[in-house]
Amino acid sequence: MVRACVVFGIGAAAGALFIDALIPEAFGDYPLAYAIAMLATAEQQVVYMLSRNQGMKYRVLIADDHAIMREGVRALLQSDGSVEVVAVVDNGRDAVRLAVALKPDLAVMELTMPQMDGLSAIRELVQRAVPTRILVLTTHKTEEHVRASLKAGAWGYVVKDASAAEFMLAIHSVAQGKKFVSPAVAERIVTGYLSADTGQAGVASPAELLTPREKQVLKLIAAGRRNREIAGCLSLSVKTVEKHRANVMKKLDLHNTAALTAFAINDATLSAT
Repeated sequence: MVRACVVFGIGAAAGALFIDALIPEAFGDYPLAYAIAMLATAEQQVVYMLSRNQGMKYRVLIADDHAIMREGVRALLQSDGSVEVVAVVDNGRDAVRLAVALKPDLAVMELTMPQMDGLSAIRELVQRAVPTRILVLTTHKTEEHVRASLKAGAWGYVVKDASAAEFMLAIHSVAQGKKFVSPAVAERIVTGYLSADTGQAGVASPAELLTPREKQVLKLIAAGRRNREIAGCLSLSVKTVEKHRANVMKKLDLHNTAALTAFAINDATLSAT
């Protein structure tokens, strides 16, 4: 069931639709909300949201493993008079610790981080009933990453190649209690859902892009095995294992062992094989 409602209007030539899509076949019982600008630019929507802010100040925590990204996000947020950055961290464990201690209104969080990945951090914050709303800001664009993040408890999902205006729209949307997904990602998910509904579905899970051998290698990586150990288990050379590992990372758009492990844990189709 898909229901669309106009949440604001700013004149005949400007406005926006937030599409609240309930897709049980693809996402279980989780309500997936898409923010897709239909008539207004992101800049116009941010201006409108700021006009409704009524002097409130949102306290934000930033968690990202890249220093340049952390500083860039902080600078962008600090340029907005309604946002106060209360903490900046480079790993998921510190993100959880400071979110529990400071209880910021929002946490802007990458999925791939050391010590604790973003999905695990989101789940722990939800389990601890921390009132912080989480906005994922990541390079990952697959349906699986979006679905896993929203099911874990994230309020929004923005990809890192989004514009500054789109990112700020996401910040204000989530702060005001609205779910937000980058339009480019949302369009891909909706297209996949509609294709599935007409019997023209593509790959149901990114794991289906992997060969049987690549799936074996991925599962052993998730089990904590090193390349040499995997080579011994599968009777392969270390170089062959390294090649399989590189192929898996490329196909899944994942860039380190922690991300591969998190994917393997969360992908139902992989765990069933």
